[in-house]
Amino acid sequence: MTKVLIFMANTNTANADYIFQLGFGYWKSCILFTAVEFDIFTIIGKDKVTARGISKSIHANERSTEMLLNALVSLELLTKQGNCYYNTPISNLHLIKGKSHYMGDFIHHAQNIMDNWTMLRETIETGKAVSLKDLPEEVDPHDLRDFITAMHNIASVKADELCSKIDLKGARRLLDLAGGSGTYAIELAKANPHLHAVVFDLGHTIKLTQEFITAAGMEDRVTAQAGNCLEDTFGKNVYDAILVSNLLHIYNPENNTKILKKCRNALKDEGQVIIHEFVLDESKTQPQFAALFSLNMLIGTQEGASYSDSEYRAWLEDACFKHIKKIDLESNSSLLIGKKS
Repeated sequence: MTKVLIFMANTNTANADYIFQLGFGYWKSCILFTAVEFDIFTIIGKDKVTARGISKSIHANERSTEMLLNALVSLELLTKQGNCYYNTPISNLHLIKGKSHYMGDFIHHAQNIMDNWTMLRETIETGKAVSLKDLPEEVDPHDLRDFITAMHNIASVKADELCSKIDLKGARRLLDLAGGSGTYAIELAKANPHLHAVVFDLGHTIKLTQEFITAAGMEDRVTAQAGNCLEDTFGKNVYDAILVSNLLHIYNPENNTKILKKCRNALKDEGQVIIHEFVLDESKTQPQFAALFSLNMLIGTQEGASYSDSEYRAWLEDACFKHIKKIDLESNSSLLIGKKS
């Protein structure tokens, strides 16, 4: 009887701790947001720095700076020896500006959308994205740059794995649909020297896309084309492959089928469409990130959601794609590939 009571006590404590961690989860996010906003990891670099030194660099109070740094140590983003702080390997890789796998812009984007999540209750009650009701009709150039740069951060981290999973042998022309920064198109072109890519996106986005193409020195093999994926044609029998990455979660099933049918028309015979998305299982409860991301789409779009494997397959089949296969990636996402026969 005593053993049973002890087991129940331990189980209750573990359960309570799990709820505790969920309830205060935003603490960790806010610590990371603040550290990136101050650019603390770049300031430290490969050096060892004291709290006093960092507080002077960021023009902040020394006592509060030390508290922030100690919290970052607890999150394993810094290490501490004596009075000095060092970056950990993960911070060196992802949180120092200028490095190829820098994710600070993505973290800034996560901070930007935090206010939207505070409106989750009202969004659930109304079924509509409350965060969109007061937005101006014109896109703010600063907000757009923030978003596209954040997506570039994410794509830069995922690009190597994505390139390794997509077979483009023999392909000569690729369309990167709603490709944003063009990061995937650029990296796929680098990995396949015979490949020429077109990044298709809205006019105000394409201006930024061109900057990324130029910075990568890929102007000779990657070009940008302005257009609307719902309203404009992608051409007919033009491409060997079309990448549809992180686009379909913005739209409803009807529009997604419409987009995929336009993709089929734009592909040559034996061409392939490659969907890259956060794909749910049939219960729509796993993977966890995809389930949470579905709420993010509810909050931030007019009709978006995460979708299941069977839903993507149904849309591909409706668009007359054959030989459909799914490839799971390590980074919370999957590829669904269909062939035009």
